[in-house]
Amino acid sequence: AGAPRAPARPRARAQGIIASGSSIAPAPLGGDDGREPAGSSRRRLPPTSTAGTMSNVPLEFAVGSLAGILDCVLLHWVDTFKVRRQDGRALLLDLKTGGALSFKGMAPPAAAGAAFRSAYAGFSTNFSLKVPYMAGMFACMEANRVVLDATERFLGRELSPTARQAVCAALTGVEVSLLLSPLEMVRIQGQNCGKGGLFDATRAVLDTAPRPRSAAGVVRTFGRGLGATSQRELKYCLGQFFLCGIISREVAAALGGDAERDFLPNVVGACLGGVACTAVSHPDDVIKTRMQTHLRGSQLHGAYGSYLSSLRYILQTEGVAALFKSAAIRCLVRVPLGLTVITLSSSVFRKALEPAFAGGGASAERASLTG
Repeated sequence: AGAPRAPARPRARAQGIIASGSSIAPAPLGGDDGREPAGSSRRRLPPTSTAGTMSNVPLEFAVGSLAGILDCVLLHWVDTFKVRRQDGRALLLDLKTGGALSFKGMAPPAAAGAAFRSAYAGFSTNFSLKVPYMAGMFACMEANRVVLDATERFLGRELSPTARQAVCAALTGVEVSLLLSPLEMVRIQGQNCGKGGLFDATRAVLDTAPRPRSAAGVVRTFGRGLGATSQRELKYCLGQFFLCGIISREVAAALGGDAERDFLPNVVGACLGGVACTAVSHPDDVIKTRMQTHLRGSQLHGAYGSYLSSLRYILQTEGVAALFKSAAIRCLVRVPLGLTVITLSSSVFRKALEPAFAGGGASAERASLTG
């Protein structure tokens, strides 16, 4: 996706990556033919390998921020419908009564306005979540790659490109969860419980902390659902930064095209990879939504007290099918659309921003990260 880029220079080959559409693609390792030494799954790093630097982390942070803004503006309504469906609420919710929105007696413009306000409830919270989340994800992926480069050079050994990419993606998933989990709780309180925008919803969560209030109690309150979020994000990032790129390269090879430049392989990779990683992580997302909807004061607060107790309660009262509530919205709509939008837009944003960042010119040969 995006404008054609020049072939990777030797520096990028030494670091083991090339740009490839929707994700970081492993470059050939070993000799010019890409083969590793016989009988070895890993190779000794050449003494001339050029060290990676953190100079591209600010660029990736900025690209992620812009991609997050675009994603949030276009697709917030899908997030709203997803979390409401997961907790068994009406998709178009009356924020005052908590019941289904009624259009009885409304003129069409008023009805459209009410539907829009319901679908975009909690937008300020989601915006404040999505932008730092996407920025942090892009930046963490780049920083993890640089740190892993340095670690491999220090040890004098290198992981296979596949393992290397998977490790960076998994670390990114865990890292962004620390930021994402409390922000998602605040967003869900706005979307599912009518607690208002960012500041009102944050106060609503804080009010559920145990009294007398302590720092540990506040941390536990805002950390509710962190385990489920971490599991979901680890699987999601493996799909986003690892599986999507593999699929796009295979599709490009089957069509005789180029995964770095062609539009179709990247869209197919984003859609199929998005469906796969979302399907395996969706039960984690349902459990997280239940835990973060039913805070202290809810009759179901105890039932959703931990990941395992939430899983047990859902299976006992609703069955396995409940773990896949709104799976169609998330698997077939939210993630494929989101990955496609971000895959294509991030390439454009990166190209536009590179001149403004020191050392940014080399980033076109690095990853084209998606969120």
